Amino acid sequence: MIMNFDTKKRGFTLSEVLLTLALIGTLATMTLSTVGSSIQQRARLSEFRTAYAKMDAALRSITLEDGKIYSCYFKPTDNEISDFGLTINGTITETSTECETLMKTFARAMGATRFCETDAVSEGCLPANYPTGPEGFEDYTKSHAYVLDNSMLIFDDNGMYLRQFAIDVNGRKGPNKWGQDIFPFSVKATESKVVFGNTFVTELSFLPAVVQTSYDAKASKTTLEMIHESAGQK
Repeated sequence: MIMNFDTKKRGFTLSEVLLTLALIGTLATMTLSTVGSSIQQRARLSEFRTAYAKMDAALRSITLEDGKIYSCYFKPTDNEISDFGLTINGTITETSTECETLMKTFARAMGATRFCETDAVSEGCLPANYPTGPEGFEDYTKSHAYVLDNSMLIFDDNGMYLRQFAIDVNGRKGPNKWGQDIFPFSVKATESKVVFGNTFVTELSFLPAVVQTSYDAKASKTTLEMIHESAGQK
């Protein structure tokens, strides 16, 4: 008996090969984009955590070394008192009489290497193409700005000093966008006590500035969101 076997082997056509390669390339691009974005987000969160910790340490060291609470702070909102577990007793009166002194002392404690007191752009602290910020922060030439020894940038909202300022956690490097590497803060009274009917502020801390709004970019986050993520909260 003679048996016939069809030995013809079917291969892939050129169009099938090209389609497969195209699909693999698309999937690879999507995967790399997602991974790259995740790495960038983690890097910025790390930079934010470092900046926030350094800011907090600098403010505490000033209070301890000078033995006083500077008269420069806003009072916290009811939501902040609840969210951050603040100990607020009595009625806090907001003050700004020592803001300039506190700002300069804070800048030195943060390791400022360049001080710009009259024109933040022409004096070299902020680049000329810096992005316009949310409410306030539009006119950088009237801001007080400082370049830190780790390249971070600090600048206030047109003479508000620490009562309303922003920090760029990676300095002149990109993306230089609000909610991605630039975040607004305010110094606020976060602890107070009442003695003989008088309220005394006993602690200052940095909390999100009330001016912040939602940002356009999907990758952007508010200062409050970054603080929560830095603390391991979601």
